[in-house]
Amino acid sequence: MALARVTRSGLRRSGGSFGGNRTEDIFCEGVSPCQCSMPSLENVREYSNLSYFSSTKNVNHMRFWSRGIRVMPHYHSPAAEMVAEVSDSEYDEPRYPGLEATKPGEKPRVVVLGTGWAACRFLKGLDTKIYDAVCVSPRNHMVFTPLLASTCVGTLEFRSVAEPVSRIQSALATSPNSYFYLASCIDIDTDKHEVYCETVSNGGLPSEPYQFKVAYDKLVIAAGAEPLTFGIKGVYENAFFLREVNHAQEIRKKLLLNLMLSENPGISEEEKKRLLHCVVIGGGPTGVEFSGELSDFIMRDVRERYTHVKDYIQVTLIEANEILSSFDVGLRQYATKHLTKSGVHLMRGVVKEVHPKKIVLNDGTDVPYGLLVWSTGVGPSNFVKSLKLPESPGGRIGVDEWLRVPSVEDVFALGDCAGFLEQTGKPVLPALAQVAEREGKYLAELFNKKIGKKNGGKALSAKDIPLGEPFVYKHLGSMASVGRYKALVDLRQSKDAKGVSHAGFVSWLIWRSAYLTRVVSWRNRFYVAVNWATTLVFGRDNSRIG
Repeated sequence: MALARVTRSGLRRSGGSFGGNRTEDIFCEGVSPCQCSMPSLENVREYSNLSYFSSTKNVNHMRFWSRGIRVMPHYHSPAAEMVAEVSDSEYDEPRYPGLEATKPGEKPRVVVLGTGWAACRFLKGLDTKIYDAVCVSPRNHMVFTPLLASTCVGTLEFRSVAEPVSRIQSALATSPNSYFYLASCIDIDTDKHEVYCETVSNGGLPSEPYQFKVAYDKLVIAAGAEPLTFGIKGVYENAFFLREVNHAQEIRKKLLLNLMLSENPGISEEEKKRLLHCVVIGGGPTGVEFSGELSDFIMRDVRERYTHVKDYIQVTLIEANEILSSFDVGLRQYATKHLTKSGVHLMRGVVKEVHPKKIVLNDGTDVPYGLLVWSTGVGPSNFVKSLKLPESPGGRIGVDEWLRVPSVEDVFALGDCAGFLEQTGKPVLPALAQVAEREGKYLAELFNKKIGKKNGGKALSAKDIPLGEPFVYKHLGSMASVGRYKALVDLRQSKDAKGVSHAGFVSWLIWRSAYLTRVVSWRNRFYVAVNWATTLVFGRDNSRIG
């Protein structure tokens, strides 16, 4: 470490700098100095065969600006003189560039992790006259998940269900101290009020993985959840999930490729059946809606345009219990009859293993497939599991009645990653879009009307502020499309309560109308309406693979 200080001091005197993160930029073959103006290097060569410089290959020595994030070697910073004098032990601590804590007179900074329903509804409602907002997420848009299944078969275009986060909260693009960072949070230090992030890697940065930190006054964790695979071997390697736009794109590409490949000469009857066998695992709303959309696509478009293979294509929905278990009994029976009539084969079973061309059930049955879609619910992500925060039943982040995380200051959690603690006496709410949206709206009002107006936005300043009424969730009902202009509407507030339930064409109109009004922007509402009208008149576009 003494050598390190000598090196940094020499660099300050010479004004030398590294222009990249490769030692070859500084020294030529044989460890002889290249033609560069660094007079202090000759003296350094006498120490330990340049061991310090050989250790710099993992440090990012590039200047990199990204809306407030600055990366530079520590010995170039204005505090270089002070750094050279600190104790050796401090050089062993990781150093991150990023946003430092807010200063007196600056607006408090709210950091939001995620761009799902909860995060985006919170960002939309947050008063940016009171707060600066920083959003960290590996995707820059919100996905309107109830309509995602429609994009897989061409009923809707992909852009119709994706809303850029900068349109939801314009301050992220226009305010000088509000930012969106395309990155994943990897750790949180609740004592220092800092989150540590890692950028999305695609080879575009000079040093990857690139990490940075963001200091916060208030932190809102809305990181969502991950698909449940129950530890079944081969699911991640062979199955498609349906939670992101890129998932829908991959499903569509695979479906159309299998349709076209199955028409090629030399394909056996058995292989045609396998290629055109679409298997859906999970009988919840997502699995049922995808099966319904797929059966409708087959009946209206595939049979007309792929006449040579129309008799080979089949959809199988596998569920361990009953499909749509949260819906009314009468609606479940209606869905079962309608899907069966539409050509969907319903199977009871539990998946044991997933192979590249077949799945194996617990009873030993082999089910060959060409397309496998996995939709068995969601659970806590590895990131949520890694946090040292209180847990609610099921492994989610535990919160109180005001969506605060107890035992830590200035941290809130909402959406699929959060659940009420047992001591609150409230059940863990289901992982539904309407739950997340309602929590985001409530928390935004709490920040604006309670915390912000009473000057509690800064770190550690909201301890004694009364927060008013706690969050109360009232279920508005459930809806699901089952294809061919039919849908289910269940307006009961709970599974055991009484209420209105209806199925059929009228329910399908209600389903479409409700979702059209819930689409975030008028721009996307227009896209959705036009897509629906175009599909109705001209059918689905099944010629494009990409």
